[in-house]
Amino acid sequence: MNMSGIVLLISCDGDEASKVMSDALLKRNLFVPDGAVEGADLHTAGLVRLWCRTGTHLHEDDLDLRYTAARGEEVAEVLFLSKHVATSERPCLTVHPIGVPHLPGGEVPPFGGRAGRSPPPSTRMGVIWRALLARQGDARIPEFEVSLEVTHHGPWLSSPSAFLEIGSTSSTWSHRGAGEVWADLLHDVLSEELEGRHSALPPHAHPVLVTLGGGHYAPRANIMAAEPGALLGHMLARHSLPFEPATEGADVLGAWKQAIDESLDATRRAFPGRPVVVSMDRKSFRGWEREPLLSHLESCGVEVVNAEQHKAMLSRT
Repeated sequence: MNMSGIVLLISCDGDEASKVMSDALLKRNLFVPDGAVEGADLHTAGLVRLWCRTGTHLHEDDLDLRYTAARGEEVAEVLFLSKHVATSERPCLTVHPIGVPHLPGGEVPPFGGRAGRSPPPSTRMGVIWRALLARQGDARIPEFEVSLEVTHHGPWLSSPSAFLEIGSTSSTWSHRGAGEVWADLLHDVLSEELEGRHSALPPHAHPVLVTLGGGHYAPRANIMAAEPGALLGHMLARHSLPFEPATEGADVLGAWKQAIDESLDATRRAFPGRPVVVSMDRKSFRGWEREPLLSHLESCGVEVVNAEQHKAMLSRT
């Protein structure tokens, strides 16, 4: 984690879930009014800022830089309070990093962000995920599942960031119990920052996990990041790793290499100097895809690990 700067929580009034989450936080009387940025109310508690904006999140690029320009405070991390939309319509609390690293440069992403790019992932995602797991079955949210999601959508930021969400339809976006659970979680996860101190990361020997393959709800990461001390970087679903068959003697084409390189680079920006490892769902990839993928990771100096190897790494101090 960045040992300087503030943690910026961003809510927006065009998002029902965002509003119920920020309302629950403000009810705790931790924050005090602290003026406005870009005409939107700001609230302060220690090293945490709650910025209650108008509109919605996805296309509001550079909010971290815009905040710093207005207030003169460096932003260490950004956590967006948001709704989650899913065709399954299942009630769910989710957390995920952002970015669209698989899209061709120059393309306009339909849900925000910069094509081919990913912001650094929040260094707190692993901690947040384990805190969500601990709250599964809370009496206030008996019908809710919890899950990680893979990297997707905008906006673009320079700071480590993540989306914290309530899903998945209008019947649950304003669920007060879900808002209260998220407020409790943030109070616990950011307890040091709320009191004006910076949280510490696990021992430097602990690697950061990047996952490749699988579906949207990151089944591999859900299990591996549940281990105490696990640090989580970007997660790419199979559909964000597009391969195109090569002609005889040529390299395999597609944006898969671009997506992997950007995700690794962004993860390293969030965790400078810390080792990054990859775990992949091998069954997601056909043989002619898997071979160049593994070769590319080897050329990048990235170790590929399974769940047991990753768990053993977390025992190092």
